[in-house]
Amino acid sequence: MKTFSCRNALLSLVCAGLLGGCASKSDMETLQNQAYRDRQESRKTIQRLEEELAKSQEVLREDIQKSTSPVQARQANTWAELEALRVQVAKQQEKLETLTMKFNALTSAQGEGPSLADTVRDVQNIKVALQSQFGLELDSTPTAAVAAAPADAAVATADKAKAATKTETAKPKAAEEPKADPKTNTADALFAKAEAAFKAKKYEEASQYYSEFATAFKKHPNTSQAVFWVGECAYNLQDYGKAVLAYQEVIEKYPRSTKYKPAVLKQGMAFFKIGKDKAGRAVLQDLIDRFPKDPEATVAKKFLKEHK
Repeated sequence: MKTFSCRNALLSLVCAGLLGGCASKSDMETLQNQAYRDRQESRKTIQRLEEELAKSQEVLREDIQKSTSPVQARQANTWAELEALRVQVAKQQEKLETLTMKFNALTSAQGEGPSLADTVRDVQNIKVALQSQFGLELDSTPTAAVAAAPADAAVATADKAKAATKTETAKPKAAEEPKADPKTNTADALFAKAEAAFKAKKYEEASQYYSEFATAFKKHPNTSQAVFWVGECAYNLQDYGKAVLAYQEVIEKYPRSTKYKPAVLKQGMAFFKIGKDKAGRAVLQDLIDRFPKDPEATVAKKFLKEHK
């Protein structure tokens, strides 16, 4: 209420200045000081939100490490807390936009004044944290950016390929072919063994190969795939608790992987398998809300209809 009264006083001063034709230097200083205090208050609120988010993430990780049961019991609550944080962030964004307009009016009249760029950056950082860690969409802009990223990457890759082709054409051919990287060959061979075992429905053997691959080749392009298939092996072996943990690792560590959405889908289904319907429904509904046109959302909708 105190902040609201200060803002009313601030707006009254601005209106009085405009009606009078100009504001006194003392009035302008008062406006700038009050706006500065509002900005500090916003930063404190944002810092508190960041701390709450960090605590929620830490509790989730601790539960995952201890056992699957606490994770399953808290999954729905965690998503609810994140939704609340998302609302608070949106409110802070609106507040900052209002302050920005006020500052623009002041600085245009005075030619000086403190900037809100740092505070706006803070809010954007919170958004990025929520999106990257939990896949939450806070507005339409990030969605468009994420959707455009693969296309941009494809264009960039094509351009690089063309440039490489031109360079190779211009240079004379080398006398000897470059030697293949033994480590790469080992990784490919191990992944191929895991795939073969999975196709043969030897899920325990496949899980061992995939786990070995994910441990030995943490920066390999197929690492997120290997972790996902560890979850699939566990799912087929009806070890749904282990499957939930593997899918969670994909969700947390590889948000841009092609297996991200399948991991969310299968995690929701795995929760149902162990009797945690509420948690599973929350996960699947979130998937549907964020990716309504994707195949995973279609499967999730069908699954939820069958498990009403």
